[in-house]
Order: sequence, then structure tokens, then C-alpha cells
Amino acid sequence: MEATGIRKEFSDAGFEVIDAGANRIDVRKSNCTQTIEPQADGVWLTSGPPRFGIGGTYFELEDRGYQKFWYSNGRRLPVHPNDFRTLHNFDQEVRYILGLKSLYHESLGTTNARTVYDRLTGRPDR
Repeated sequence: MEATGIRKEFSDAGFEVIDAGANRIDVRKSNCTQTIEPQADGVWLTSGPPRFGIGGTYFELEDRGYQKFWYSNGRRLPVHPNDFRTLHNFDQEVRYILGLKSLYHESLGTTNARTVYDRLTGRPDR
């Protein structure tokens, strides 16, 4: 699909569509953003994880084993359940518009951009 068609689909679904350069597009809605880009075969795919905006900064979802955090450039903020649901719904809507398959584990909850399990440090087998 060409860029004008995908832009229209996202605009019609209530997304703000922003040119991200290098033939990439940022789609934003509900304080979330996702970058999409076309592949050689013309299919549009996400480029990286969705991000959630807080105070003008967009954060990725990080799982530290005991709690989920928003992470950006070394800064961590705890995730509130409503914000997590917002990101999950946003991600599902982007995937639906792009026509991507929804895998079982992704349907249960948003996958993490980063996973940091501190309990692995100091284990005898590590």
C-alpha cells in the first residue's frame, strides 16, 4: 500500500499522522506513538516498540521481573494500570489497521521493549 493510503487509514481511525523522514511515519493517539515503515514488498510494518508519552517524553515499556516501568534514556517511571491498558489498546489498533497477525502472547498483554531481570545476577549458573 502506498503512503497516502496508509496515512488515510490511520487518519480515518482518529490517529495523528506525522512524517518521520526516510519514508517512515509516526502514528499517534491516546498519548501513544508508533513508527511504521514500508517493506520492499509494499507491506507496512511497525519499526520498534510502541511508546507512551509522559511530560513530552516518549517512554518504552520495560519489565524488571517484579514490576513494569516506563523507560527512556536511563529514566524509569512506574507504570500505572490505566496507562498500560492504553498502550495495549493502541498497539492492538495499530496492528489491526496494518493487518498484522495477533499472536497469543501479544493478545494477553503488551509485549515489553526491554526485559531486565535483576534476579539473574549472582546466580551460580550465571
